[in-house]
Amino acid sequence: MTKIRHSATSVKTKTAPIWRSRYVVRRHIELWFAYGYKFSPSHVIECDQVQKMAAMERAGWEEAFRRYMPLVDDPQALWACLYTPLTPCLWVNPIKATVEEFQAYCAEEGLRLEPISWYPGAFRLLNGERPGATLPFVAGWYYVQEEIAMSAVVALDPQPGERILDLCAAPGGKTAQIAVRLRPTGVVIANERQMERLSSLRATVDRLGLLNVVVTWYDGRLFPAPEGIWDRVLVDAPCTGEGTVRKPSQRWRPVTERFRRACAALQRALLRRALQLVKPGGIVVYSTCTFAPEENEMVLDAVLGDYGVVEPFSIAGLRAMPGVTQWAGKSLRHDVGYALRFWPHLNDTGGFFVARIRRTDVPMPASALPSVLKPRVPMEPATRTEGIAALCQRFGFAPELFAAYRYWMRGQETLWMALPEVESPAGVIPESVGIPLLSYKRKHIKPKTAALQLLGREARRNVLELPERAAALRFVNGQSQNILADVEPGFVHVRYRRFELGCGLYGRGQLHSQIPRGLQTLIAQNDHA
Repeated sequence: MTKIRHSATSVKTKTAPIWRSRYVVRRHIELWFAYGYKFSPSHVIECDQVQKMAAMERAGWEEAFRRYMPLVDDPQALWACLYTPLTPCLWVNPIKATVEEFQAYCAEEGLRLEPISWYPGAFRLLNGERPGATLPFVAGWYYVQEEIAMSAVVALDPQPGERILDLCAAPGGKTAQIAVRLRPTGVVIANERQMERLSSLRATVDRLGLLNVVVTWYDGRLFPAPEGIWDRVLVDAPCTGEGTVRKPSQRWRPVTERFRRACAALQRALLRRALQLVKPGGIVVYSTCTFAPEENEMVLDAVLGDYGVVEPFSIAGLRAMPGVTQWAGKSLRHDVGYALRFWPHLNDTGGFFVARIRRTDVPMPASALPSVLKPRVPMEPATRTEGIAALCQRFGFAPELFAAYRYWMRGQETLWMALPEVESPAGVIPESVGIPLLSYKRKHIKPKTAALQLLGREARRNVLELPERAAALRFVNGQSQNILADVEPGFVHVRYRRFELGCGLYGRGQLHSQIPRGLQTLIAQNDHA
């Protein structure tokens, strides 16, 4: 049996990948408990496969997380949980597929699902790899999301017809949850501050076919919309991310006090702006994926004042601990105890913090917003829609299919489609409204993959049915291939079995993929797809 000892002074740092290290640690922990020993994070397993974890993670975790042990009901269970990888979780997108269709696909592929009791249509994937690299993923059938992160939108409880702001939206999972729950009416403004993260947000909106989402690019602390017009605001704040250490790809880096203070300052400013924007009586949900009270309860204590109260709430099927009201020798306002702390061991998830805040009718001082924002080309209702008739002629769409939508353009190139009631509030210039429908390219019109994936089931002409899975994999990887098909040369809609895959260009016996690069997933032939 592998020797277990208490010292880590001679541990080397170059070893196997971190996911394998965690698996080996988990197996040793199970043996440790089976033989009646009390596990402590100071015990280091002397094994080549876990040296990297011992050197890189043990010191950081043990030192950083020791401060939280008085807050936890079962520290031993928490430590054991932190060393086990998360089970992938996903939820089915009802815009693209039914739960029954998705379950049938998984049964065909031999994938085992475990329903998540507290979130209808969500599952844990018990076997298989890379759920973000499959054909149904590309087709927008589901969204991969850490299970406990879904609790923020459950707490928000969006209702059809409401106007909701997601102040820190990328990569878009919570925006998507809100958008799906709002159907058939209502609008989500999904804001993101970092341009490099904006592309992932827009890719999520496009892939899932979310026609009630407006994407914006502003610093959430200075979001320029009129105040008091939002029914609900979600602040899933940037944080130190301590609750994500179980992710297989996550690499632990110690949190400095300077960084924590910077995060807390940003979080306070975001929450303050959210309280200014929401209607009196409206709801603000504040959430983070970190353990630190400095970024959770102390942010609430510093900002709420008379402007908001934390409401008691619970989520049936989820275990949680209450927010802390004492920390670092300071007493906090009593209602922060109504917030929920989801420690990883309670539900076998990541760590998460959620507070549901009801806005009072006490006026807040207005923020001093910059008078001149970054110059942008506005997105306006479209005046050029002749491309829709061309799409109907090319693909056999019924013209009335497009009568249910409203169209937007920036400049004269891309036409966007959204639900009729969707628009950006005064003073806010959107980056996108709904999903792209088509683009005008000199002498021709090019359909967009996002639109064909959403509307492809209604296409009656120039639909290229791929004959085998290997061809579908080549297509979603952006590859060209030789194939004989009874379609006209030009842009075609590509389908494989039940999966609407999007736009291709066909000519002279060759199919050229027009899948956006963000969707070109590298799927190995033996992966579950």
